[in-house]
Amino acid sequence: MTDDPQSMQPEGQIDVTRATVTLAAASAPSDTILADTDELDLRKLRILSAIVTEFVAKGEPVGSKSVVDVAQLDVSAATVRNEMAELEERGYITQPHTSAGRIPTDRGYRRFVDELKANTTVDGPQRELVEELLGSAKDVEDLLARTSSVLSQLTRLVSLVIAPAFDATQLRLIELVPLHGQLVLLLIVSDAGQVEKRVVELPEGTTQAERERVRRQLSETLIGRNLATLPGVIAGMVDDAPSDLRGALSAIAKATQDGISGDATHHVFVGGQASLAGDETFGREHLSSVLQLLEERATLAKLLNDVTVDDTTGVMIGGENTVEDLRAASLVAQRYELLSAGALGVLGPTRMDYGRALSTVRIVSEQLQATLRTLSTR
Repeated sequence: MTDDPQSMQPEGQIDVTRATVTLAAASAPSDTILADTDELDLRKLRILSAIVTEFVAKGEPVGSKSVVDVAQLDVSAATVRNEMAELEERGYITQPHTSAGRIPTDRGYRRFVDELKANTTVDGPQRELVEELLGSAKDVEDLLARTSSVLSQLTRLVSLVIAPAFDATQLRLIELVPLHGQLVLLLIVSDAGQVEKRVVELPEGTTQAERERVRRQLSETLIGRNLATLPGVIAGMVDDAPSDLRGALSAIAKATQDGISGDATHHVFVGGQASLAGDETFGREHLSSVLQLLEERATLAKLLNDVTVDDTTGVMIGGENTVEDLRAASLVAQRYELLSAGALGVLGPTRMDYGRALSTVRIVSEQLQATLRTLSTR
């Protein structure tokens, strides 16, 4: 993509335009590829790598002469054409027009991604920038919003970040903050630094002293418990409470009866949607479908969870997507975990810079997890 990063930056968004990801893979010739002689020999792998790299960079079918130059091959263009014909027969590349060069298929992208070495890296200054931007987050909500912004600006793709499952953590703090009249703010803080807020109306005539006694009972009974168990425990406290506190505890139990975590498992931060608007690789129909999908948080959460089945960086390419609207898109994602698991990733056209996406997702995930640890100990 050629958009100016300054023009893509909404007001108030974190500026990461100082960063340029350095790839150790996508454009290098022979040392980038892990040879698989059982299926494709080294030369075919280098030709496939060159076609993917050139097509991602320029968006035009790649001819044999370009492949010779990019892959630094000591063979003729005619030899490369023969190799390309075999790659096409095996489904790795295709020829959109009779007189045109070749472009990768979904299978070609998949093979290219699988052959990328794990040493795609972000250099020192970029690591320091990511650490600076994420390490200064005030709380988990701020951290996840910053993560989404950093991902989208570094990759120029749509960023997706799922919050850790709130109900898998334990209670660290519970407070009743007076608002006005009998309204109080029930403040619940997990040991992962996440915050849940509920407005509760206490019974008429509840005094400040009674409110403080309720807060103390809640703290003594609940701190250290798994958040998923809190509604049941609070409800059980009502019957055993002194009569003068029963009404207040009953109001709090009612406010939490639907669960503390609410829809936290589907709490997805989405950023960088504007990058899709200027991307000509999506047709109008596909673009509309993808933008609509970005509003379906539960579907996005499931997608990220499906791609991140283990601790490695997962990639889902084109037709591999189970969601029909994403058959023209690819998703690169990574799990992160402290006390419970979350996930982050980037979504874009199949013609994306996979080396950049892989390295950026990896380093941002590492820093996100490190900052979560810091927030959990505050």
